[in-house]
Amino acid sequence: MKLYHGTNLKFLKGVDLDKCPPDRDFGQGFYLTNIRKHAEERAQAKFDKQGGEINIIEYNFDWDAVIAANSTLKIKRFEGVNVEWALFIMHNRLQNKPKHEYDLVEGPVADDKMFRQFELFLSDNKGLQDFVKSLKYPPEDTHQIAFCTIPALRALFDYNEPPRYKIEAMVSELSVALMRDRGVSEVEAMYMVYNSNIFAQVLDKSTELYLKSWTEIYQILVQEFEVK
Repeated sequence: MKLYHGTNLKFLKGVDLDKCPPDRDFGQGFYLTNIRKHAEERAQAKFDKQGGEINIIEYNFDWDAVIAANSTLKIKRFEGVNVEWALFIMHNRLQNKPKHEYDLVEGPVADDKMFRQFELFLSDNKGLQDFVKSLKYPPEDTHQIAFCTIPALRALFDYNEPPRYKIEAMVSELSVALMRDRGVSEVEAMYMVYNSNIFAQVLDKSTELYLKSWTEIYQILVQEFEVK
């Protein structure tokens, strides 16, 4: 899927997590959304306040591929507005508590009106279940992913490497696997990769197969050899 970041900067030289606000919905982190309109609104708001230049930065992202390549990442995904989501956001936005343990957090956005409801809930001691039911902000219309740690950012940026570098790395991994599993030389392994049908498809950027993990491509490659 496509993720977007709205900013008033011409381009991002990098992401410094220490400069990210700590009291966001999912804590301190680099925030992206799969809803371009929301990124555009965010960029406009920053531009109106600080000037600069409206810029929407696009990233490719695939949960399965990222998880496969980064199995140690701690991930939390909220499917909608519920008790757990509300408590998590209040923990990050209202309570003076330690940072949460997750590298990546995904879920709905709590807007300013909802933030006010959180404050009222804490002051009125309203039942949490009733409080969550009273929230009117439609979660299906919002989305955000917070990249909260260096490993999470590295996973995002590695996944978005220029295609040439990703393909070169993939060829190397595929060749090593063929040498191991089929007992061929490095030259033979590379020849097998470069002359396969699946590699021709990987080179076609429109298929976006270069975004897949090399292990997924290797399974297809092995199946291709078995058919032959």
